[in-house]
Amino acid sequence: LSYTLSLHDALPICFPVTIRLVFLGYLYLLTFWFDPDSFPFEINAADSWVYHNVTLELVDAPMHQWMEIIEDRMKSRSDFGYPTYQGLIYSVFGPYTVVVRLFNAILGSLTVIMLGRLVNISWGSVHAKMTAIVAMLFPTLIWYCGIQLKETLMVFIVVSSFYLIWKTRSEGKWNVWAIGMGFLMCFILFFFRTFLAALVFISIVLLFIPFKENRSSSMLLVSLMLSLYLFYSLAMSSNIFSDVNNQIEDSNDFFSRNLENEKSLLGDVKFDQVALAPLIVAGAAITPFPSYLATEARQLSIYTRFQNDLVRNMMYFFMYVGLYFTFKNKFKEYIGILFFLISYLGVITSAANSFQARFHMPIIPFVVVFIGVGIVELGAKYRRTWWMYLIGIFMAQLAWTYFKLNIRGING
Repeated sequence: LSYTLSLHDALPICFPVTIRLVFLGYLYLLTFWFDPDSFPFEINAADSWVYHNVTLELVDAPMHQWMEIIEDRMKSRSDFGYPTYQGLIYSVFGPYTVVVRLFNAILGSLTVIMLGRLVNISWGSVHAKMTAIVAMLFPTLIWYCGIQLKETLMVFIVVSSFYLIWKTRSEGKWNVWAIGMGFLMCFILFFFRTFLAALVFISIVLLFIPFKENRSSSMLLVSLMLSLYLFYSLAMSSNIFSDVNNQIEDSNDFFSRNLENEKSLLGDVKFDQVALAPLIVAGAAITPFPSYLATEARQLSIYTRFQNDLVRNMMYFFMYVGLYFTFKNKFKEYIGILFFLISYLGVITSAANSFQARFHMPIIPFVVVFIGVGIVELGAKYRRTWWMYLIGIFMAQLAWTYFKLNIRGING
């Protein structure tokens, strides 16, 4: 394995790229047929149009004015990254949405390769191949490669950060370039989602916990200190810490505010926040559920990604199996990833966003890692227990559907 792609990766990367390109064509047709007003973006597109229109302004302006335009049009610094990225693509290739999505297909496929390599380092080739296959075919990862939002790029940056640090730690070598690039990727995340970048930063620092004291671990710690100093310097010069403080201050009553926003969007619905809170907390690790309702036109985009939520719910069984074996056999090695997974779920749950698929995207690659490990470790003898899980998850989906009917007053 190396830090960069080799000829050996050329054939494996062709498969995920091809799958994503086929889906890209399907998504264009889906929007053209069912929601032509949103074409060439996804059905019921909103943020995609915002990014596109801001990017068109950037292309028409001199590059030294880009920051002024972005600051004027976007809500916060955490929205600066994607318009800049898209602006660079439009400047080189023209304002063609298909080019951005071709880049998505490539970035998504590189993410698949990195996940396979990461698992190969810790578990071996069998687990790595299974993880890569699951990542290549996982509907949620494929879906976001086909739409013009920041999620695919953001996921690529997150996985790159972990992979670079993970590989450096596993080799125990002085590799300032790889460690510096890992922390640089983390720094870039602050311009995509502030709290996500903060969690990734803490998580990759945890990856430096040495397995045993030796000269190699000492060298790694020296590299870590140097990288932390450079990261701190960049953060201070960019005023990043003030963004983190603002995010923390804004988190007060975030749960209640988000629920009230959802209530206003849904219209005449009735639910009690105190009663709903336990459901959100309990369901954070298995939601969002697929929608079985057809109550309003705005849910069309939810129907089109029905398979994403359904497959994810079904495969979460293997994620929990993978987590069990990881805690049992490789807890110290995976402490950074486990911290990231658990803390991120805690953040989106406290913000009442755990039922929205888009907010789960940053942790989906690591969910895939544990699914791949779980499938291999479980063994054929015990896979029949999956059917018991499927019955339970289907009952949970029905209960959630009944709850949604109830708050809309449809069931009388």
